Amino acid sequence: MFSKMLNRILVPYDGSKHSIKALSRAMELAHNLDSEIFLFSVVYVDYISPPGMLGLIRTKPEKDAIKKWEKSVKADTEKMLQLAVKRCDKNGISASYNISQGNIANEILNFAKKKRISLIIIGSQGLHGIGKIMTLGSVSRKVSEQAKCPVLLVR
Repeated sequence: MFSKMLNRILVPYDGSKHSIKALSRAMELAHNLDSEIFLFSVVYVDYISPPGMLGLIRTKPEKDAIKKWEKSVKADTEKMLQLAVKRCDKNGISASYNISQGNIANEILNFAKKKRISLIIIGSQGLHGIGKIMTLGSVSRKVSEQAKCPVLLVR
C-alpha cells in the first residue's frame, strides 16, 4: 500500500551538490517503490544578464544579447536534465524532465499540484545557498512549508 502512495516523485534539480544527493535518494526510493521520477528545473531569468551588463536594457542589441543569454541558459539546463534522466534510465527508473520559467518555489509548487506529485525530494540548498552556513535555503523552506504532499529535505 505504501508504494502506491509514493508513486510520483518530484526532484527539483539545479545541478547543485544537494540536488544531486536528492536525485540519488529519489532513485533509491523509486527503485524500491517502483515509482516514477519527475525532474524539474526553473530558469529564473529576471536576474540573468550577460557579463558586463547592468540590467538596464535600452537598445535592440542589448535586448538581443539578453535573449541569446536566456536561450543559452535554457539549453544548458536541458542538457543537465537529460544527463540526469539518462542516469535514472541506466538504473531502470522511469524519469522525465520539465523546465519552467518564473519564481522557483512557486513553479515547483504549481508543478507538484498539476502533476499530482506524491513526494517531493529536494536539496536543502540549491545553487544560491551560502556554502559555509548550513541553513535551509529559501526555496526548500518555502516548498517544505507550502507543499500539499510530503517533502523530504536532503542535506
